[in-house]
Amino acid sequence: MADEEDFSSSSDEEAEAHAPEGQVKRPAIYNTDALHEALEDFGWSDQVDWLQTLAVTVAPADGDPVDPENDLARELAFYTQALESARDAYERLTERGVPILRPPDYYAEMVKTDEHMLKVKDKLLHEQKAIEEAEARRKQRENKKYGKEVQQAKLKERAQSKKRDIESVKKWRKQREKDDYEGGDEFQVSLQDKDAEAPGPAPKRDMASAGRGGRGGRGGRGGTDGKGQFHTPSKKRKARDEKFGFGGSKKLKKQNDATSSGDMDAYRGSFREGRGTRGKRGGRGGKSQRPGKSKRAKQKSN
Repeated sequence: MADEEDFSSSSDEEAEAHAPEGQVKRPAIYNTDALHEALEDFGWSDQVDWLQTLAVTVAPADGDPVDPENDLARELAFYTQALESARDAYERLTERGVPILRPPDYYAEMVKTDEHMLKVKDKLLHEQKAIEEAEARRKQRENKKYGKEVQQAKLKERAQSKKRDIESVKKWRKQREKDDYEGGDEFQVSLQDKDAEAPGPAPKRDMASAGRGGRGGRGGRGGTDGKGQFHTPSKKRKARDEKFGFGGSKKLKKQNDATSSGDMDAYRGSFREGRGTRGKRGGRGGKSQRPGKSKRAKQKSN
């Protein structure tokens, strides 16, 4: 106490020495008894549970004292002391069953309540699910559209291939008919069967062919009779085709040539027989004509 009084008196003297003239320095008050009494009023009592203070005191480390001028050694001492304090506090809290570790999905302190955040989470999950479902529907529509395009392309390619095959067969038939080839009827039947069994829409037929049984109806030139049956053209049909030019060559068919001009068998020499000579009045001679109506009436009256 004597040292404290000496320190206070010396400090008062120094303050009075440096104080300006005409100004009285207020005396310092240093009442240790009152300070200790006030500290006991608001200070923590020893009977308070440790969880209320969480104060941890660690004894200084054993060994050589730390040089305060060495920054690295000083900071390492602080770190070691803090680590020991944390370990001591962790053991105490674990013994009391106090949860000290944050949950794995914890990021920061929230102003909102947990119930509100759960609602927000449910809403976000619902929106995400709706977006995924919309994306799945969009992909399904694209796949369906792509499938339709592929199917249409295949059908178009199949129809074009069938059309090319039919045209090639028709061209071959025309060439064969042009060359007057009469054999190969069985091959024609097989081609007709293949055309009938080919997949896809049936080829369109004209109304004349559908009504008269195709080109083979009524003894035609070797087509189908409307029931899928193939017929070979008869000799009569061939003769008529040769005469009237149906399906055959028509150019210069009915004109004379050197052979027909020299043939006199078809000459009609008696063409003017029975016509007689003209009378005086320019009437026609020969066989008598029937009298008129007036003459026949006179003959009946006589």
